[in-house]
Amino acid sequence: MKETRSSCDVLVIGGGVAGTFLSSLLDGKRKVTLLESDLKDNCLAKRIKVSGNGRCNFFNEDFLHPESCPAFLSEASRFLFASGRNYASETLSYLTDRLGIVPFCEGRLYYPFFNRSECVHSPLLEAFERSSARLIHGRAVFIDRKGKTCRIENREGSCLLSYEDVVLCCGGRSYDRDAFPSGLLPSLDIPFYPFTPSLCPVRVKEKIPSYLVGNRLRGTVSLFADGRLVQKEAGEVLFKEDGLSGICIFNLSLSVCRVLRKKATAQLSFSIDYASHDGANGDGSSLSSFPFFLRRYLSETGKDPFRPLEFTFSSLYPFRHSQASFGGIDPSLFDEDFTLRSDPTFHALGEVLDVNFPCGGYNIGFALIGAYRLSERLRR
Repeated sequence: MKETRSSCDVLVIGGGVAGTFLSSLLDGKRKVTLLESDLKDNCLAKRIKVSGNGRCNFFNEDFLHPESCPAFLSEASRFLFASGRNYASETLSYLTDRLGIVPFCEGRLYYPFFNRSECVHSPLLEAFERSSARLIHGRAVFIDRKGKTCRIENREGSCLLSYEDVVLCCGGRSYDRDAFPSGLLPSLDIPFYPFTPSLCPVRVKEKIPSYLVGNRLRGTVSLFADGRLVQKEAGEVLFKEDGLSGICIFNLSLSVCRVLRKKATAQLSFSIDYASHDGANGDGSSLSSFPFFLRRYLSETGKDPFRPLEFTFSSLYPFRHSQASFGGIDPSLFDEDFTLRSDPTFHALGEVLDVNFPCGGYNIGFALIGAYRLSERLRR
């Protein structure tokens, strides 16, 4: 097929949360082309629709307080707070005042007021549709940063698109994205870490009996690496046919990734202390108060009541079961406004960067804040 040619001021690769929001923010300032590989209707920002089990926790209070933000936000803090400005606060104000997203807080988590993801998804899509940004479907297969061109392939053939600025925000590998654009990152000649699943269930070596599968046990879960405590997470564990799930396990899977990056041969294990949770202690309870599945498991395995349950890590679940991916482009190569130091025309946002967060609206929030901040530079 014959190759076509086209051009734009800003090429945004990836119609996820960051790409869709950024494209709408540049309306009227630059000629924007948004490239999305998914051919389905309503394909833009689709991750929002499954976030928070359909409720979409799109932001976290921690973003708003640089003086007290948790340690895991330290790697992202230079992108969030700079020059006396709180970009997170400005982003949240834009979402509420300009897009009409009405937030409702549960603890530190921000949900849409009506507890439905469509109440975040629809305003984002409507803002994009009001903009003059052009949406094209296809897959970026090669970026020539020196020549400022991107080769795109789709059902009709291929297109060579010229740009002034290019923004890579095509996510990582998670949920329904089993394959990252082949060869795209290597073609950029920029250091990156290979993607692995994250925020996902884990497989364990021990056999999970059928009567445990589908049951939940609340407590404190500890992750150990070579016998050393790495992290503790309180919450509810869901037993699966071959492993463990639940928000606390998802968050611990992030630490699993960090440990294995440093030492691939590390021996990992999980300890579930079900005798205490939410500040209460139940080790004085009688066995008759235990759920039947727990009593049966303790009896069949000969484990002592009130002693933590031990499981040995085997592997992470595959990408399609993960809420995010671990890895990506080294963020230290970028300035605070998400611009590559060695190339002022190249930018990256969201999960394609090796900036990793636990559950709680951090990934979506970081994508939104990043788009808001980068839009300032690109509008100049």
